[in-house]
Amino acid sequence: MSEAADTRLETKLETKGEKISDMRENFKKGTLLIAMLFLLIATFQLYFSIGQTIDTWFEPLYAPIFSAVYNFLVLLVSLYIIRLYILKR
Repeated sequence: MSEAADTRLETKLETKGEKISDMRENFKKGTLLIAMLFLLIATFQLYFSIGQTIDTWFEPLYAPIFSAVYNFLVLLVSLYIIRLYILKR
């Protein structure tokens, strides 16, 4: 085989390797996106379930107080996570 043919063969193999690598990266990103979507759904369900639990377990007179404390804690945790994300960049 000539040198030109060898170079073309190596280029084709490199291109196929890059395509496989791109497919793997896209698959990883897609999997991460799906996992994050499930996490978001589970988080919302947990948030509303805890709200219903507060309404069930506590007297109606005190339920708004516990709901306010719960919402405040969720706010603090959310702000902390956002702060970590912003500082990471």
